[in-house]
Amino acid sequence: MRVAILTASDRCSRGEADDASGCALQSLASAEGWKVVARKCVPDEKDRIAIALLTWCDDRDDVDLILTTGNLPPLLLHVL
Repeated sequence: MRVAILTASDRCSRGEADDASGCALQSLASAEGWKVVARKCVPDEKDRIAIALLTWCDDRDDVDLILTTGNLPPLLLHVL
């Protein structure tokens, strides 16, 4: 299985925080024997998240599964 990991996080995308959840997903994927072929961190913005997902779906032949992660803001007010 070839995996891409997308983290939605304002702080991570600005380099102000480590991508701990992306690292955790990469470790879990590797433990399953899956190959992580792409990893990216984008801001918590619907358009930026959509562009990253669509780009991987449309432009990459080496991605079988996309895993997403990120912080949920208080009361789910941010992106949802």
